Parts: sequence; C-alpha cells; structure tokens
Amino acid sequence: MISTLQFILVPLLACILLLVITSYFGIHVLKREIIFIDIALAQIAALGGVLVIFIDHRLHTHEIMVGDLFLSNILAYIASLLFCLGAAVIFTHLKSPRIKVPIEAFIGIAYALATTAAVIILDKGAGGDVHLHDMLTGSLLWTTWPQVIRLAIILVIIGGFHFIYRHRFIQLTAFYLEKSGAMKHQRKWDFLFYFTFGIMIIEAIRVAGVLTVFAFLILPASISALFAVQWRQRILIGLGSGVLAAFIGLYLSITLDVSVSPLIILLLGVILLVGVTTRKILIRHPV
Repeated sequence: MISTLQFILVPLLACILLLVITSYFGIHVLKREIIFIDIALAQIAALGGVLVIFIDHRLHTHEIMVGDLFLSNILAYIASLLFCLGAAVIFTHLKSPRIKVPIEAFIGIAYALATTAAVIILDKGAGGDVHLHDMLTGSLLWTTWPQVIRLAIILVIIGGFHFIYRHRFIQLTAFYLEKSGAMKHQRKWDFLFYFTFGIMIIEAIRVAGVLTVFAFLILPASISALFAVQWRQRILIGLGSGVLAAFIGLYLSITLDVSVSPLIILLLGVILLVGVTTRKILIRHPV
C-alpha cells in the first residue's frame, strides 16, 4: 500500500498541476462552444514535433549521439510552438461574422488534417507505432520530477498571466458568441488566449497524451457546470473531481496492471454520470 502510494506520488502531482490549469481552460472551452479546440491544437503541435523527429531520423541514419538527440528534442519543441502559433493566428481570424462556416467546423477539419498528416509521417518512420501510442495516451505513469518541475513553471507563467488579466479573458469568452465585436482589441486578446492555451496543451500532451488532456479539459468542466456558476467554484469542483479520478486511476493501474490513461478517462466519465444523476435528484427533491 505505502510503496504503491510512493510510486504514484509523482504522476499524481503531475495530474494535479495539469488539472489546475485545465479546469480553468475547460470552462472557457465549454462557454465558447469550441469543444474540440484543445485536441486540435494538441494534434497540430504534435504534428510539428513529429515532423522534426522524422526529418532528424532521416538525416541520422547511423548512430545518434546524445547531443544530437538533445538538439532534436529542442527543435521538435520549437516546431511545436511555431505550429501552435500558426494555429492561434488562423483560429483568431476564422472567428469573423463575414465567415458563415462555424469555427467548430474549421477546428474539426484542422484536427482531422493534422492527425492524418502525423499518422502518415509516423508510418514512414522507425518506431512509428510507439510514437503514435505515446502521442495519444502519453506516459503519465512514468512521469519524472524534472517533468513535474517543468509543468509547475509553465503553470505559474501561463496561470499567472491569465490571473492578472482574468477579467479580460472572462469578458472575452462571455462575448465570444456575439456576432458583433463587444470588446476592445478583441482579436488581440483572442490570439493571446489561443496561443497561451496552445503552450499549455504542448506541455500537457508531453506528459499525459492527447486523449487524457482532452478528458482533463472537458469532463471536469462539465461536472462543475452541473453544480456551480461562479468561476472560482467551478474550478474547485473540476479540480476536485479530476484529482479524485486521477488518484483512483493511478492506484488501480498499479494494483490491477491496467493502462492508466484510459482508466482515468473512464473514471471521469463515471463521475460525470454520478453528477448528472445527483443533479436530477436535487432538482426533483430540493434540500
């Protein structure tokens, strides 16, 4: 029991850090009705990294030195940032009353194209199936202390920026579905939202994978929407439900030898169903 808890301590801390920021961003995503923006940005960012790794493997057909591997990882991260920056610019300009196609359609198209391109590239590279699995589900159970520290630094930077300008970002989301611009410099703040959101996504998928990050964004925010309206309350409820699912999922993953990411996602789904049932009971039989 104690040894199991010690083993899951680091990945649990990683989950808590991820849930702190995803519980906040998830509310934005639900209120904006752009449900698949996170998975699209994640896939676009992943495509940039995959492309650099593929090119590097093609260039280094013989022995790869440690320095070469380090440089490849740096270039892959830069490529992910650039792809994320490009996506932020595109999504910002696609939100226009002159464009009749809903932005959610463009987000879905971007995800499909990025996923297809990544699969094609990985299919041509060595160990493509391993890279594809890691991209989707991550390696949460094997999170290291340096990764946790890195996540904490990113959380402080991105979270601090959004906390300082929280009123602008909340206002931005409140007016997001309005057909006419109701906020000064709305496009600039929209770009900053997408770009900072993308940076968070890049860091998150390196640890937890695309599917787990998607679940961390949507499910806790959906659970919190059942019981609260205020942002602070919703973040706390989302964080609490996410941490509960992460703890149980990590513990059962070790004891039952089950893949951790799918288990956490399923547990979040169960908590959502319990929340929906509880909400209906409270409506029919108010306290």
